[in-house]
This record gives sequence, structure tokens and C-alpha cells, in this order.
Amino acid sequence: MAAPQDGVYMIIRLVMLAELVAMIAALAMPESLQIRILASFVLATAALVVAIVPSSDSLGLAKLLRPGLGVVLAVPALWMASQAVPMPMGTLGNAIWATASAALNEPLAEIITVDTGATMFSFAQYCAVLAAALVTAVVTLDRYRAAQVLHILLLIATIATAMWFGKEIAGVAGPDGSTVAVLGLLLSCATAIRAVDQLRRHSRPGKTGPVPIPALSAAIIAMIVCVAELLIRADSTAVVAALLGSGILLSVFAIRRWFLGLWGTAGVFATAAIFFVGSMTVIPFRTNTDLTVALSTNSQIATERMLQDVRPAGSGAGASTVLLPVYRDIGSGALRERPTAAAAIVVDMGWAFLCGLVAVAMLGACILIRRSLSRAYDYVYPALGAGASITLTVLAFADHEILDLGASLLIAAVFGLAFGQSVPGAGRDAISPGSKETSDWMGGPAPASRPRFASALVTAWPRVALMVLGITLLVQAIWMALPAWYLGGHSSLSTDVLTAAWPNAISKPASVAAAREDLWIRGESRSSWDPALSADEQKTALPVASNAFARALRSSPFRGDIWLMLAAASNHDLTQSGTAAMLKMSYYTAPNDLDLLPLRLSVAFATDAVVWELEFRDLIKRDVSFIVTHRPALRPALVAAYRLASADGKVYLENLISELDPSYLDSMRARNSRQGSR
Repeated sequence: MAAPQDGVYMIIRLVMLAELVAMIAALAMPESLQIRILASFVLATAALVVAIVPSSDSLGLAKLLRPGLGVVLAVPALWMASQAVPMPMGTLGNAIWATASAALNEPLAEIITVDTGATMFSFAQYCAVLAAALVTAVVTLDRYRAAQVLHILLLIATIATAMWFGKEIAGVAGPDGSTVAVLGLLLSCATAIRAVDQLRRHSRPGKTGPVPIPALSAAIIAMIVCVAELLIRADSTAVVAALLGSGILLSVFAIRRWFLGLWGTAGVFATAAIFFVGSMTVIPFRTNTDLTVALSTNSQIATERMLQDVRPAGSGAGASTVLLPVYRDIGSGALRERPTAAAAIVVDMGWAFLCGLVAVAMLGACILIRRSLSRAYDYVYPALGAGASITLTVLAFADHEILDLGASLLIAAVFGLAFGQSVPGAGRDAISPGSKETSDWMGGPAPASRPRFASALVTAWPRVALMVLGITLLVQAIWMALPAWYLGGHSSLSTDVLTAAWPNAISKPASVAAAREDLWIRGESRSSWDPALSADEQKTALPVASNAFARALRSSPFRGDIWLMLAAASNHDLTQSGTAAMLKMSYYTAPNDLDLLPLRLSVAFATDAVVWELEFRDLIKRDVSFIVTHRPALRPALVAAYRLASADGKVYLENLISELDPSYLDSMRARNSRQGSR
């Protein structure tokens, strides 16, 4: 049995390496479509390998992944899937679909989510996180592999924190690394406690084993790096969260070493509770604001506006990123404000989901603490999971980082490690060299105390669930990679055709899902908007581009830039109508996007019906007033709009500018005359 056993051990090492590659790539590189595809493909492969390859870990996985836990893990996925299911009119469906249906003049089913692409990407990320957690749990059923994973996670968190620490010192702007630094501090604390326990056992007479001095030294170095990162950021909430998580670990360590018994345990936890209440006074709570942003030190003005319009079932997973530009003030950068993780969950999934998530986190922390206190050895792993549950719950109300891909994968690995080592006898030392239990299980018959069919069913269903998860992730990776592969086959076409055809038309993507829609649109448009085409050919190509824009809006009706492009295409194509309705949707879905102002004003002033409609007059006046009074650099856009405007549009624009800045009216007319004479 040595050869098959060695083969299984080698496969598990490859699975560990694959998961490590996905985690490092997600943490080291900016979040992008390519990184998501890589993470999904790697984790799908790892899940399928663990599900297909037979090993004694199946018994441990069946003991760990019980049906109740499986239902809890499946609820978020089912919730996300239900958000993309058509709803009856006037129920939970979002009203944006009825408005978009009227603007496009075609029937659209009402669904909960406001962006099906963003919801699908969030669903894919959740599947990747779930796969990372389950694969890590299976790998760490063995205590020796658990120690290796703990050291690897500590190394990853320390390197990532050191990179962000170096950027902070150099003054280079980058993503906040507070969550990873806090996790690194918890991992270093767990490693140090484990090393101290090993030193105690190693010092006993007759005890031999590896000396844990290198692990203890590495833990101290990692702790210094992570503490320095937290202190240099001066983020009191992250510091208190890190102290709370570390306090859980130290409390369990103290109970096991000095305060055994019921009263000793109660005393330690009473002290921890007093420390918890006292630490809450250090955190700067914001008053007169929503609870989900009360711990945030950054501006959350647009987020608070979003929270006022929260629907019972949410607006769809990933919708907070799509909706944020609608609620922010004109002229403010879209990247300056990020909703806290708690606020994003409320906007995306609803208040009930957040309350359930917090309850599950607290319940999970209690279960892990109880299991840690009941363990004879390796109690530090479930204690690490309990500390992480408390810490991440606090951080969720302070920043957004726990929802980022890299941080979420690291969190999943930490919880997988904690739960993998939380159940006594769940496949521990299963495939270690020389394990008699492994050989008996792999080669011998099933225990007589359990019916053969029931035993097979219990051990098979977790592997089936992992296989379904792996296949789902693989399909999602292909779904994300398909547009890039499709465009790769059209490399001879110009990549800047769309930008040349519609200057300043597309603003920065609101989400990764929006970027994918842009890929499809550009793929459709490259052959349609080639400048070398004749005028007749371009007129023929206009409906093709319009169809591409309309298809994107059927899945993402809050894309104000695409509504504007569709209005511009409709305005150029005399066979189409509805320019006013599409332009109105652009104003409603992207009212404060400065990148859209030049093209939007050109389309508005070129259409007489828009200029003289009372509702549009107020919207147009708002844009013109903002440019004249607050953004002088955008005044050339007024000249361009004036040059392309209809006769009535020119009169209306002249009247507006004469009210705001009469001296600029003559300058605008002169510039228009010079450009017209060229």
C-alpha cells in the first residue's frame, strides 16, 4: 500500500501548491478579470482533484462537512441565484427593469438584481472562496499538513503586509492592507502559541521531536511586521479588532495552562468580556449614521444614501459597486469612497442576510472555542478560527477589504484550517507514513457496526458536493474567459475603434462585470466602426452596434455610459427612435459622471425634442452650470456641443451661457467660427 499512499500524498501536495498560487496571485496583483479567471480555474481543479482521488480523508470530510453545515454554506449561493430569477410584476423585482423595458421598447422580466453580470461575478467569487475553504479543510485533516498550511499562510500574510508596508513608507498609493495585516497578526500569535507548546513537550524527559525555535522566530518577526503596518496606518478599529482576536487565542492558551476547570474558564472569559467592553470605548464610533458605517473612518456619504433605499431582498450581489456612482456627488471620484463590507452586504443581499451572517459568525466562534477547549492537542487551530470570527466581524463594519478576492481567499483558508482541525479524529494522521489506520481503511472492509450502504452514502455526499462545486467553478471560469478568447481571435482589428467613434463615451467600468460587458460590446463593434468604412457601410453598421449596446443593457440597466452610446447611435440613425428616452436613462443612471458630460451635451443639444422638453431643460441646465462655474477645463465640450447643435439647440445654449457667464458667450461663438472655417 506504500505506492498508492505516496501517490495520494503527492496529489495533496500539488493541491496545496495550486491553492497557494491562486492566493498569492490574488494578493500580489491588482484585482482584474484575468486574476479571477486564474483563481476560479485553479480552485476548480483543486476541488475536482480532492473529490475524485480516493483517500482516507473522505471519512474525515464526511465527519466535518455534515448536512447542517452544508445547508448553511449553500444558503448564500442560493440567495444569489434567486436574485437573478424573474419575479412577478410589482413584488421583489427592482423597478429599474420596468423603466429599462419602456426605454428599450421591449419586454424585460423583473428580477431582484440590478446587474446580472455583477451578481454572477459575486457568485463565482463565493464559489471560489467556498472551494478554498473546503479544500483547505480536507488538506488540513492531517495534523502535520495543518502545521505546514499554518506556516504557509503566515508567510503569505507577512509578505503581503511587508509589500504594503513598503509602499506606505515610500508614499505609493495602493489598496488598504489592514485586514491581511490583522490576519497575519492572528496567524503569528497562533504559530507562537503552538511553538511554545512544542517547547514545553520537548523539554520533558524522554520526549523527542523537531525543535520549534525557527517557527517561533518567524512568528515573532511576522508579528513585528504586522503590528508596524497597523500602527503606521493609525487605524484604531483594526488595532482593536486584532487585539480582540489575539485575546481569544491567549485566553484559550491561559485556560489550558493555568485555569483548568469551570470556574477558571469562567474567570478568563469574564476578563476577556471586560476587555472587550473596554476596547469598544477606544473605537471611534460615528453618531447619527447607519450602523453598518459607524466604524468607518472614511467618507461614506454616498453609501449612506444607498442604505436609505435598501430593499428587503437587496439589490443583487455586487450591486453596491454598480449603484455607488449614482449616489455620489458630481465631480467626486468613484474610487475615493468604498462602502464598508457590512454596508455592501446590506445593499447587495438585504438586512436579513447581514443579521444571519453575524449570527452564524458568533455561533461559529462559540463552537470553535468549545472544540478548542475539548482538544488534547492542536487546540490552537480552532482557537485561531474563533479569533478570526470575532475580528472579521468588527472589521466588516469598518472597511471593505474582507470582500476583496485576495483577502477573502486568505480568510477562507484560515477558516478551512480551523474547522479541519476542530473535530477530533476526523481523519487525523490519515495518510501519514506508517499509519496502520490508513492501510486498514484503504484495504480492509467497512466496519461491521455500520451498514455498508449507509457508510458509503455518508462518505460519498461530501465528495459529490465538492465535485459539483468544482464543475460550477470551471464553468464560471470559462464564462469569464470566453469574451477575452473571442477578442483574441480578432487581433487584426483595431482596439481603439470604439473610442475613436465615440470620444469620451465610456467611463471607467463600474465593476468587473461591467468590464466583461465592455469586452462583448467592443467585440461586436470592431467590425462595425472601422474608420476605413465608407459612409454607406457605416450607416449599415449602426444597427449592429445598437444591438450590441441593447444586449448589454438587458443585463446591466444601470450602465449610464451604454445608455448614452445607444442614444447617440439612435440619434445618428434616422430609422431609429427613442433618443430622448435613452438619454433620460443615461441621466438617471449616471447623473454625476464627468466623463459622460461632453457626449451627453452633444447628443442633447442636437435633438430638438430633448432641448425643449421641460424635464430635460433642468437636467441640461445642471450640466452646463456645473461646467461653467466649477469645471472651466471642460468648457471646450460646450464649444463642441454648440458646433453640433441644432438651430434651437444653439439658441437654448446661448441663453444658458448668457445667464451664467455672458463674457464666455462671445468666446464660444468665436471658437466655433474658427473651427467651422477649418
